[in-house]
Amino acid sequence: LGRGDRFVETFYTDRWYNIFEMHAREDDQLKGWYCNVCLPAEWEAGCVSYVDLALDLLVFPDGRQLILDEDEFAALPLTDIQRIQALDALEALRRIF
Repeated sequence: LGRGDRFVETFYTDRWYNIFEMHAREDDQLKGWYCNVCLPAEWEAGCVSYVDLALDLLVFPDGRQLILDEDEFAALPLTDIQRIQALDALEALRRIF
């Protein structure tokens, strides 16, 4: 990632992830997608917020995928249901890309 890169951010109120599409500042070339596994986004007073669950998926333009921060995710004090929802979200993201 570079200073000034452009991000197109997509948040969902009914999904356990958000997706940031990354573009190079210089020529707008697609750099890939950074996906956060998180609680569904909430909209309040014109602001979006979400609770990040540490688990991330980095997707390169050629389709390669890299799962990030699995150790941080494992250490979070989540309920069994939250952990299952988060892992299901990761699998949904992997299928999308």
